[in-house]
Amino acid sequence: MNAADRSARRRAELILAAYELFVDKGYRAVVVADIVTRAGVSHGTFYNYFDNKRDILDAVIDHYFALIRDRVFGQAVTGQRPQTLDEFCALFGRIVDHCYELVEDEPGLVSFILLEAASIDDRVAERSLQNLRVYGDEATARIKKGITLGYIDPSLDPRLTGEILLSILLSAMLSAIRGGADGLDQTRVRTDLVEFVRAALEP
Repeated sequence: MNAADRSARRRAELILAAYELFVDKGYRAVVVADIVTRAGVSHGTFYNYFDNKRDILDAVIDHYFALIRDRVFGQAVTGQRPQTLDEFCALFGRIVDHCYELVEDEPGLVSFILLEAASIDDRVAERSLQNLRVYGDEATARIKKGITLGYIDPSLDPRLTGEILLSILLSAMLSAIRGGADGLDQTRVRTDLVEFVRAALEP
């Protein structure tokens, strides 16, 4: 392993340690000493990569938004190019299922990124929104494609519609976090959301 690889691995280890502590204890209860102890490194090593606890928080947010993107969208969307509204809705349903799978596998991740992190300060909220805009851009592009192919209502504004679809997926994640406490199981949520999307998009 060369020096660049070792450096990247050490940085990733620090990000993981910080993330685990933020989820376990809450961001405000964690100090840099906790992070270096969890990662098994010195304070000096920490400061080679990050200026302070707030700096590593930004890295945690970016890293785990990328993980959410890969787990929720990457597996379901890669290579998928719906040609009909039925195919689009089937794809949307698979993405909803991936939301549930992610929450089951990483419950603390979704709660921290979507709920706690955004409440820390305005900078974190804006960083989270910047990450969400990437998803919104992708949804917008797919809406435009569907309009071009004729299976999505051409009167819809692609940007607004893409953001609405993203909001719907966030609601699926929040329902998954509640784990049925709202009286809705995964099948019901997927069915209802897909039906809503179909009714909203069909020409």
